[in-house]
Amino acid sequence: MKFNANFQRLVLKTLCAFVFLWLIFFLAACPGKKTTSEPGGIFSLDETEDAGDIVKKANDQLKQIKQRFKDNEPRLEELHTALKDKNSEKVRTISDNLVTEINAGTEAGEEAINQLRTAQEKNINDDYREYLDLKIQALEKYIDAFEERRQVAIFLREKYDPKSDAQRKIFKDEFDRREMKFKEIMQQAREVSEQANKLAKESLNRKS
Repeated sequence: MKFNANFQRLVLKTLCAFVFLWLIFFLAACPGKKTTSEPGGIFSLDETEDAGDIVKKANDQLKQIKQRFKDNEPRLEELHTALKDKNSEKVRTISDNLVTEINAGTEAGEEAINQLRTAQEKNINDDYREYLDLKIQALEKYIDAFEERRQVAIFLREKYDPKSDAQRKIFKDEFDRREMKFKEIMQQAREVSEQANKLAKESLNRKS
């Protein structure tokens, strides 16, 4: 059935893109270690090294989330089979597990945001502070985007009924609406993140 195939693709994107987008985001955000004796750019004031250490901790946390999702990849095939077999009990169980995983990723993302805010409080230059602020905004949008997909998983968990044509239509409409919203927010997140990267590049050019 078409909506089964659509949801399988949804789950694949949720478990893979959710992790890798965040991981790439934090790898880009991590400034490494520079001291005041090193040249230029947004990474060049007294506590920049301390701020970089904090961002690295956030990045390490995201790597742990990546491993968690990787460990749960077998559930994807299980869900596909359950949908194909119209096994409502198994669909609900797997969907519940997916909700739990997304919740855990969201909590970790929120904790990482708090870490980036702590880095902002360090004695760093204004460009670096603005850079971190933009990265925080981008991550907040990523979290908002994946909330749309979490709601789809909740819908399957609580309302999946393979015998109801009306329910399948409701699900498809809900899926389409939330997927469109997901893409809109993700685009906004990418634009903000690109703005941050542009700021970093311009700052380094000014100082070189």
